[in-house]
Amino acid sequence: MALRQLTSAPKVEDFTPLQEHQEQTPSTFFGAKPVLYARHSGLTLSASASKLQEDPAFQQFNSIRDGDSEDALIQDVEIWVNSENLILFQNAPTPMGISISYPSIALHATMKWKSQVEALLMNISLNDAETVNADEDINILELIVLPPNYNTTPETTCIKAIFSAMNTCADLHPDPNGSDAGEEDETAPGATGWITAENMDQYLDEDGNFRGAVIGGEDEDLGPGAGSVRPREEDDEKTNGVNGVGGDGHEEKYQRTG
Repeated sequence: MALRQLTSAPKVEDFTPLQEHQEQTPSTFFGAKPVLYARHSGLTLSASASKLQEDPAFQQFNSIRDGDSEDALIQDVEIWVNSENLILFQNAPTPMGISISYPSIALHATMKWKSQVEALLMNISLNDAETVNADEDINILELIVLPPNYNTTPETTCIKAIFSAMNTCADLHPDPNGSDAGEEDETAPGATGWITAENMDQYLDEDGNFRGAVIGGEDEDLGPGAGSVRPREEDDEKTNGVNGVGGDGHEEKYQRTG
């Protein structure tokens, strides 16, 4: 699940402290405790009151209206940024929290809340990305993390620390549906028309003549920009009509460099 409701507060002993993690090599990478990158308390969450009601886990938080605005404030929140997930926990009046998977956090960035207070913005997907067929169907909650004493003398140091820790942990959980695979397909050997020593064999038949590239067992046409190849001795004779070299007035433009 992308979002999971918690009824008991996290415990320090449930995690491996970051310093300990950095100083020693774990005996195993399987079943090890999550690494705790940052933990801060006394925070306040700000979000649209109506949006909070759209998710059962967020509904459980105790909130108050932010003045005359349409936003709600969730006070006395502790944040646990760990290698497994992001935990937001409200200690009073009723212990209640939520565990958020990093792929569900579409965006996190620092900002100025009401143009004055350093804060952290998060866009959280309230539905499971695997069950959504179109981007427009994704239900996003815009959540703002405010520092302790945000309305008097803000203690903003924690905001950058949380942001930095989230950067590190998010990198540990890349989006499985990201664009990497597509980029690899687009840059497959010969896909852009460039022929190199590494992909030359895909374009030559048994007699050394050019043909379509063999990808996946089938011949494919050469991409744009793929040209002809001739033996060096033929190039030395400047044979007319091959690749536009020799006899068409372009001798000064194309010169053999090897």
